[in-house]
Amino acid sequence: MLRHRTNLVLTMASLMLAMMSCTGHYKIDGVVETLGYEGRELSLIEFLPYRTTKIDSCMVRHGRFQMTGKADTTRLVFLCKDNRPIIPVYIEKGNAKITLLPTEMTVSGTRQNDLFYSFLKQKIAYDNSYEDMSQRRISMSRQGLDARRMEIIQDSLRIIVDECEEMICDFMALNYNEPAAVGVFMMLSAGPANDVPALIKRILDAAPDYFLEQSYVDGYTRRMGYNRLGSVD
Repeated sequence: MLRHRTNLVLTMASLMLAMMSCTGHYKIDGVVETLGYEGRELSLIEFLPYRTTKIDSCMVRHGRFQMTGKADTTRLVFLCKDNRPIIPVYIEKGNAKITLLPTEMTVSGTRQNDLFYSFLKQKIAYDNSYEDMSQRRISMSRQGLDARRMEIIQDSLRIIVDECEEMICDFMALNYNEPAAVGVFMMLSAGPANDVPALIKRILDAAPDYFLEQSYVDGYTRRMGYNRLGSVD
């Protein structure tokens, strides 16, 4: 009887150790070189349609901060100051680094964060190119330049938009099964809209069922009246 109980305890202990070894943990190291953060609390907050949850928090000391905890699932949260979002962060197993600079804010070191921020870097580059070209068009218009040169600028703007959309669709096609794709979709679909924009419709039309079943995506398609046939109810 004693041997049986001893074996049972050992078996349970082994199972607990196995479960613990399968449990993921996250570690986030942060570097801050932006004014207004020293001595302030930063939080990781998950914003859901009907619930807001603070996952973790810490103080910024000497331009550094650190958060650690369990990562049983991959979760998209926001690093916040005074409960106001600063940048999106994926909580997942592994070590991530958050860098807050006056000119750039990034998260790196884990798969989903690397995917999301590599996409964001490309998107920002296209946005900057479009803005620069738009400013050139405005300047040339004020100078009263000929229509032919204005048409060249307009063609350049269209090329930037087309190339950016192709980059977005290529990223989504390669990563529909990754949580980072949902974060990208959230970013692209944010803001008020009365109907489904052409780019969003293109993404949804090509998406596998798994992606359409994700909570945010499903909520968006229901709200906007989108269906798989590509029409809007």
